[in-house]
Amino acid sequence: MVVNSNLRENPQLQKMPTTPQEWVHYQNEMAKWVLQVAQFGNGSITTSTGVQVNGLDEIEGAVHLGDGSIKTSAEVQIDGLGEMPGIVPSEQSLQMISTGNRGSLQDAATPLGSTDAGASASISIDAHGLDMPSGTISYNAGSITGLAYETAYYVYCLDPTYAGGAVTYLETTSSTTLMSNVGAYYVGKITTSTAAATGNISAITKGSPTTFTTSAVHGFVTGYSIDIASIVDDGPGGDIESTFNGNSYTCTVTSTTQFTVAVDSSSLVNVWASGGTATYDPPIPPKGGGGGGGEIP
Repeated sequence: MVVNSNLRENPQLQKMPTTPQEWVHYQNEMAKWVLQVAQFGNGSITTSTGVQVNGLDEIEGAVHLGDGSIKTSAEVQIDGLGEMPGIVPSEQSLQMISTGNRGSLQDAATPLGSTDAGASASISIDAHGLDMPSGTISYNAGSITGLAYETAYYVYCLDPTYAGGAVTYLETTSSTTLMSNVGAYYVGKITTSTAAATGNISAITKGSPTTFTTSAVHGFVTGYSIDIASIVDDGPGGDIESTFNGNSYTCTVTSTTQFTVAVDSSSLVNVWASGGTATYDPPIPPKGGGGGGGEIP
């Protein structure tokens, strides 16, 4: 296939590039020119005799354009050019993370969750599907443990072939990690939970409000919801026990070992005798997800 006359008609292809930027521009112009002069049929180019061209990246040095023509070996088929005008038959021609675009959507909008695992936080990932124009890719459930509390993590897996299935989920605090892995499927972003905290009650002072004292630094913050349990009073009647045990209260911290709750206990008959715990059970943070090929917040 000799197309030197068409090549000479394109002034953008007359000067060979010398810089990386010029090479990028040159290759773009060459792609446009190929689309104009080639007969695609089923999306391929079949040529005959001469130098074999495997791709536009071989133009530098490997292909001789002295007479302005490109020749390839007998019946060599170059596939994929049919995808170049705009709509590709498969998203596998693109990176998993597409530049400035959302090409997919999770069928579970919030597959991510986080809880306090004891000494560290954990992230859970629900089983979900990634819906694309060509179908749905299914991903397994999983978890990531040993994470810092109250930290924003980007959750992803490496799936360059769009296989889905039993993947291993990974986390990073930097979105640039995702950008450096073209096969990364971005599941979403989530901030891990706050650590739980428990204080052993060493005294209760009746009044309005009621003051609780703990035997060690409790670590609470004003506004925390505190669960009270296992208080023993001097009975009979057990009105301290029945008033507080099993209930939750919003606390106001007055010192590192004391806090108050908005309960008027001044009229209660019994007094604290022993035991009791005050536990801050942190709320589960909002679930996250909705990533796929979309933007990274």
